[in-house]
Order: sequence, then structure tokens, then C-alpha cells
Amino acid sequence: MLKVSTQKLPKISVIIPNYNYGSFIEETICSVINQNYKNLEIIVIDGGSTDNSVEIIKKYNSQINYWISEKDEGQADAINKGLLAVTGDYVAYINSDDVYLKNAFHEIFSNEKTIESDFIYGDVLIGNDLKNSKPNRTKKNKLELFSLIQFYYNAKYVIPSQSVFIKRDFLIKNNLNYLDKSLHYCMDLDWYCRIAMFNPTVYKYQKIYSFFRINPYTKTSSQSFKMKNEAIQIAFFYIKYLDLIEIKSFFNIRLVEKILFKKFKLGFNPSFLFLLKVIFKTNFFALTDRRFLGLLKNKILFK
Repeated sequence: MLKVSTQKLPKISVIIPNYNYGSFIEETICSVINQNYKNLEIIVIDGGSTDNSVEIIKKYNSQINYWISEKDEGQADAINKGLLAVTGDYVAYINSDDVYLKNAFHEIFSNEKTIESDFIYGDVLIGNDLKNSKPNRTKKNKLELFSLIQFYYNAKYVIPSQSVFIKRDFLIKNNLNYLDKSLHYCMDLDWYCRIAMFNPTVYKYQKIYSFFRINPYTKTSSQSFKMKNEAIQIAFFYIKYLDLIEIKSFFNIRLVEKILFKKFKLGFNPSFLFLLKVIFKTNFFALTDRRFLGLLKNKILFK
């Protein structure tokens, strides 16, 4: 791996959107400050929090380049405000309950392959706190449109926003320097779909450098049904950009997903013959989904 001189390390702008996450935001801010990365810009966009968030932000005022606290239209709107304020070579955003691991920025951006790339990402640790976290690795999370829109079907297709760094010039050049603020759950998925369509140079680093926190208040935990519906909405918007084979595959996946949803959420009880018909229709997708194969196994065993 070629190393980059510390004098040439790019400027990193980190946006921290926040609303009433006073319990976690200090850990998030400190995880950025403690990178000890000299060419760094920290932007905090608070949505008018009513808890102790603003007090914590003010505590680190001297180390934050720009911050505001005002009512906004949601997370995407907050990130957009941050994107307008940044001046770095690369931009990133991290939610105010997640953290970067020690020396992450130095290790990521000392790699020659990294600073030649428009879009940089990796896998994450996941858990209710950093000490009890576990690696969440997957080979399926590629910055390709067909892979991205399968997120509604399986979380293995996610690009973890906590791990992403994007070249700002690439965003500006292609008019991608904003998130769709009409979206409230999968705005990052839509952003990555738009980015993928402009064929950026992509680099996935192998070591894990960030942590995604699961807590009862996250949208992932508390509003998973709404999140899934928005992901499906996004998928149906972008299928028109796929080729015919991918479109056929998409609807095969959609059929398997519908059956699984009906079974596990609505108590649907498909017959053995019906499940065989689905296998003949969808081939690869039914036979590679453990949940679907579990249904088939139960029918074979007459459970």
C-alpha cells in the first residue's frame, strides 16, 4: 500500500446532524476531534434541540468550525445545510449517536488509492455501545445501482453512511451536493443511487473505522416499516435505469420478499406446491434466501 505524505493529506469536512441526542452527541463530537487530523473541518447542524445538546455543542465551540441550532425539515435538510457550509476536499456525515474509531482519518487517507477515489466507504461495527459492538461485514454492499436498490430486501446491501467519504468536487461537478429532503428514512440510499449513476471511482477499505449505534430511538429500530416502504419507493424509481436482465431479477426478488413479508408479518401460510412454483419462477433468488428455504423445509417436515 502506497503511503501519502502528511503534508498532502486532503481536508476532511465532517457534518454532524443532531436533534435531541444529548445523550450521545458528545461522544460523536469527541470521536472526530480526537482523530488529531490537522486538515479537518467540523460542522454541527442542530435542529433546535430542547435537551442538553446545545450546551454540549457550545462546550466544544473552539474546536467546531461552524454550528447552528435552528428548526429544520428533518435530517436530510440538516445535512444539506452542512453541505453548503463545508470547504473540504472530502465530505462525510455521521449521525450524532455514531462514532469514528481512533486514527480512522489518518489510516484511510494515507492510502494513495483512497485519495484517487471519488467515493470511499467500508464496513462498520454495530451494537448498542462501542464496547459491546461486533463487525458488520458484507460483500454485497457495492456502489452499483442494482445492488443499492436491493436494500429494502436485505440489509446486506446497505452502504453504511458512517463509513462514507465523498470528494466534494465530484459532488459539485455533477450537481449531487444535496440530499432529497422529502425523504426521511433512506435519504442516503437515494443519494448513493444518484451518485452511482455518474460512475465515480470507488474504493472500499477493508479495516473497520466507524461504529453504528443501535438504540430504541433510531429510525432503524423504531420506524423500520416506514423505512422499508421508503426504500421500496426509491427502488421503484430507479429500476427504469437498469437493464432488462436486472429488471427481471428485481421483480423476482420482489416476489420472494412479498412472500416472506406475508408469512412473517401477516401469518400467511403458503402451500408446498406454491413455494415450488416460486422456486421455478425466481430460481437463484429463492434458493439463496435462508428465510425462504426455511419455509420450504418446514413444509417438507409438515411443521
